[in-house]
Order: sequence, then structure tokens, then C-alpha cells
Amino acid sequence: MQGGIPQGHICIVAGQSGAMKSSVTFSLLYNAVLYGETSGIYVTLEQGKDSLRSHMSNMGMNVDDPRVRNRIAIIDLSDLRVQLDEQGMSNRIDWMGQLIKQLTSYRQSIGFELLVFDSLGAFFTLTKMENPRDEIFRLFEACRRLELTSFFICEMTGEDHKQFGEYGVEDYLSDGVMHLTMERTGDDITRKLGVIKMRHTHHRLGYSPILWSTEDQRFTIS
Repeated sequence: MQGGIPQGHICIVAGQSGAMKSSVTFSLLYNAVLYGETSGIYVTLEQGKDSLRSHMSNMGMNVDDPRVRNRIAIIDLSDLRVQLDEQGMSNRIDWMGQLIKQLTSYRQSIGFELLVFDSLGAFFTLTKMENPRDEIFRLFEACRRLELTSFFICEMTGEDHKQFGEYGVEDYLSDGVMHLTMERTGDDITRKLGVIKMRHTHHRLGYSPILWSTEDQRFTIS
């Protein structure tokens, strides 16, 4: 892909369970901070903060590394989600408004530039989406106004799991679509990455195998 992902883009990262969506997006965040002059946050709604930290540390991406420690924050909304569900309050909250408010607050206080949001599907279970296109546009535009380069994780849904996201509009409203697949040949599984869409840059069509390098702490495309 020519020049990488343009600054300020809204990208969705889609794929089935086990395709390593969380690992790939965390790697993008981690390496951008490790080798660049930037900072970022990872917002999780499903996997707990400690579990996520442990998972990524086992892959060689240690957020306590002094080179990244003060420039990567993991925001765990899963505990809040459980507490509000237990109290029967989750349906009374404007989750979209609260999310945008929180991101704005983090932007002002932390000054981060990269956002990973894991995941849109989990978030959609919290909020009533009477007009999904307008609500998702509202979220994406808020990130654009905050000048964030954002990665929103989502599942493949719809008939034969060919739809990018829950509502089938996420890919149209985003600037980029990255699709992770798992192809089985006999007893072997190969994970592949395809860039389906990336505005304002030239990119190769098609899917390429991706491999994790523990030594380099990054994914490579072969």
C-alpha cells in the first residue's frame, strides 16, 4: 500500500472470530508508537484490560516497556458495561453520546492521535440504533473532528458472512476497509489480509498471507 494508512482515516478491520483482528490492530498501534512520534488508546468492550495486556505481552508487545509506557493507554469499558447491566441501567444511557464525550475528553487530556475500538459489534449491543447509518456517521465524524486515525474492529455478518459489520453501512462510511480471513487447506489454516478499500492512496487488490514475527514484534505480509 502506497505510503501506509493516511493520517486521520477511519478504518474498519473486519473478519471472523480467530482471524486475529485484535492482535493486528494492537500491533498497528504498538509499532506506530514504538517507532514514531505518536500516542494512542485501545478501547475494549469485551476482553478485560488485564487479559488484553497479558495476551499482547505474550506476543512480545509489552505496554510496560519504557519506550511506549506513557504513550499507550488501554481503556476498559467492559466492567462498566457489566455493572450497568446488573443495575438495569444500560438501556437508559445515550451510549453514543457518552462514547463521543469520553473520546473527546481523552483527546484533550491524553492528547492521543491513534484509536483502536474493539469492537463495534459489542458497542451496538449497548445502544438502540434506530437509524444505524446516521448514528455510525455521527461516531465516525466525531473521530474525524478530533483528527484521530481510527481502527474500528467488526465482525463479518449477513448471508454467508460477507457483510462488513453489523448493519452493512460501516464500509461505506469508513475511509478504509481491511479484511482478515482464515483459509483452510487440509489440516492447515492460513491467515490472510486484504485491503478492500483505502481512500487517497494506491493499494494492491487481493489477499496476502500474514505471519507474526515475535522477534520483530510485528506482522509481516508474505
